[in-house]
Amino acid sequence: MKRIFVFTLFGVLLMGIKSELSFAQNVEVYPSYIEVNGSAEKEVAPDVFYLRIEINEQDSKGKKSVEEQQKSMLSALKSLGIDIEKQLVRTSLSSSFYNRRTNLSTATYQLKVNTAEAVSSVWQRLDGLGISDVSFIKAEYSKIEELKDQVRQEAVRNAKKQAESMAGAIGQTVGKCFYLNGGYSGNSVLYAQPRMAAKGMMMDYAAEEAAVEESIEFDNIKVSQNISAKFVLE
Repeated sequence: MKRIFVFTLFGVLLMGIKSELSFAQNVEVYPSYIEVNGSAEKEVAPDVFYLRIEINEQDSKGKKSVEEQQKSMLSALKSLGIDIEKQLVRTSLSSSFYNRRTNLSTATYQLKVNTAEAVSSVWQRLDGLGISDVSFIKAEYSKIEELKDQVRQEAVRNAKKQAESMAGAIGQTVGKCFYLNGGYSGNSVLYAQPRMAAKGMMMDYAAEEAAVEESIEFDNIKVSQNISAKFVLE
């Protein structure tokens, strides 16, 4: 037990010594420096939208078979300019036999479109065919990594501007940066949600009939970056 205590104490002391040495080295190499924080934020409209479409033989308004509904759905999507091979993926197909008179079949698809208007058009067209089980999955931005990089760079530039402003107040200038650290803040929103779910599509509940003709609106996607930086003062 004493050995464990001694080793633990030794480890704590060693960490403290390393920290002091690191600080001393910074002071020795850069006797005069400034530490600042920089932040940046950008918002963009989503340009990729995912929908879940479920075809159920029992739930169809006209009690049509899954095969019939599939043909009608594919024809409708093509008429809207959707590339079936690239934008539509079947995720499941099931059949359950309960008795001689009941054979329920279900097919589930994931559809990707590129505009909010297309989301509304798909919902309206499929609802008109009796396919009402259409729900929203997510909306995202196709160039999110490029956006993150832009925001990160802007945060660094803002940090430097802040350092230059502070250094100028004391008659000094900013030299090279010798420390950078940062991460995305909790304000970042990488997936968008519909602003008004009842406007044109079903979101786990029936849409209002009067709102069917209106387009769906989505919140913007927001990326926030916070960084800390250290600059030499000259």
